[in-house]
Parts: sequence; structure tokens; C-alpha cells
Amino acid sequence: MKNRSFVTLGILALLVAASAFGQQKLRADIPFEFHFKDMVMPAGQYDVDTDANNIRGLLSFSCYACQARAYAVTIPIGGGTEVPSEGRVVFNRYGDTYFFAEVWVPGRAQGGTLGKSKTELELERNAPSVSRVTLPGRVIIARR
Repeated sequence: MKNRSFVTLGILALLVAASAFGQQKLRADIPFEFHFKDMVMPAGQYDVDTDANNIRGLLSFSCYACQARAYAVTIPIGGGTEVPSEGRVVFNRYGDTYFFAEVWVPGRAQGGTLGKSKTELELERNAPSVSRVTLPGRVIIARR
């Protein structure tokens, strides 16, 4: 009976650990206003979840201090042998206007991107150049 209890506790501990690992989020300090799909998001500290509501590929940006939240379905990118060891959020910059471009979670070979909005496509046609801005994302465990 004692061994059965230890086995049960061990299995529960593994399930909790696996569940917590699956709920990783990135926290990124974004010092500028940016476009996410058709929304303009204020500068702030964002929790970025690539598996929002336990749906792989559903991306959420949440800023609790500025009370901003947005969701979008991502398009997978990457998938090669290179697996990032650190998280990052990437933006396209046209002058003083920023657009969300990519998100990368540590330990995953695939990142996520969104299709470009009409506004970004128009700026891309008229802008002399685009620059990429990469911000680090710290891994946090989501509270459920």
C-alpha cells in the first residue's frame, strides 16, 4: 500500500511538472507603441503566450498595467535544426511605426508570425527601408 501511494504521488508530480512546462509564457518589456494585427497596442510589459487557452498557435499579448489584450492565430516559421535557447519578440520598424513580426519561445524549433496588415503593406511600399527590432522575452510560468 505504501509503495502504491509513492507511485501515485510520483505520477501526480510528473503530471504537474509537465503541465507547468506546457504553460510557459514570455514576458517582454516593449518600450514603444506597436501594431498587432489591426490594433495599436500601447508600450508596456506584456505577457506573450504562444499557446493561449491551451491552443497551439493561438497567440495572446496581455498587458495588465495598461489593460490591453489581443489574440491572433500565428503562422509557423522556422522548423529547422536551430532551436533558440532564449525567447524573443521581433518587430518590423518603418520610421517611428512598429509592427509585431515574430515570436520565438526557447526550446521550440518553430516560431510564430502573423500576416502583414494592410497598413503595414502600405508602409512597406512607401518606406525607404525597414529595420528589425528584437526584444528579449523572459520565460515565466503562467498562473492558471
